[in-house]
Amino acid sequence: MYSIMIGLSFILGNAAAAIALKMRKVPNNIIIYSVALELTISMYLGVMFAYLLSGGKSYGLNSTGGAVGILLGALIFSKITPMYKDSIFSAYILALPLMYGLGKIGCAFAGCCGGIGYNGLLHVHGKSGNVFPIQAVEAAVFLILFAVSTFFFLKRKYSPAIAAVIYALVKILLDFLRDTHAERVITANQIMCMAVVAGIVVGKAVRKDKE
Repeated sequence: MYSIMIGLSFILGNAAAAIALKMRKVPNNIIIYSVALELTISMYLGVMFAYLLSGGKSYGLNSTGGAVGILLGALIFSKITPMYKDSIFSAYILALPLMYGLGKIGCAFAGCCGGIGYNGLLHVHGKSGNVFPIQAVEAAVFLILFAVSTFFFLKRKYSPAIAAVIYALVKILLDFLRDTHAERVITANQIMCMAVVAGIVVGKAVRKDKE
C-alpha cells in the first residue's frame, strides 16, 4: 500500500498540476516538458534527502525533499519559459498538499514514521507503544489544504507564494508531533521548511524592489 500511495501521490499531483496549467491556457508541449522535469527533480531530491538524513545508511523517499524538488523544478522552468512563470508556480505549488497528503496515507499504512508518545483519543499502537496518529493527521490536514487551495485557484484568488508559506508553516508545526522531537528541538525537515519560507520572503522582497 505504501508504494501504491507514493506512486499515486506523484501521478495525481502532477496530473493536477497539468490540469491547472491547461486551465491557464498553457500549451500542451510546455505542460509535458514541465511534468517531466518536475517528476525527475522531485523524485531525485526525495531519494537523496532520505539517503542523506539516514547518514548514508538507507534509501527511501523524503516528502520534504520531494516538495523542495517541486519548488526547484518550478523555478527552473519559470526561467526557461518566463511567459508562463506565474502559471507554472501556481500549478505546481497547488499540487504540493495533494502529493504530500497522499504520501502520508501511504506512511500511515507502512508505519514508517511515528508520532510522539500519546495515550489520548485516536492514538495508535506503534513499536514504542501508544503514539499520536501523526501520519493520518498530516494526510487529512494537507488534503484539506489542497481542497481549500483549489477553491481559491478556481476563483483566481490563489497566491502561490502565500500558499507555499502556509504549507511550510503547517508542516513545521505538525512536525513537533513526530517522535523525532524526542531527541532534538528542531528537525532537518523543519529547517528545510524554514529555508523555503525564508527564500520566498527574500524572493518577494527582491522582486518588489525591482518593480
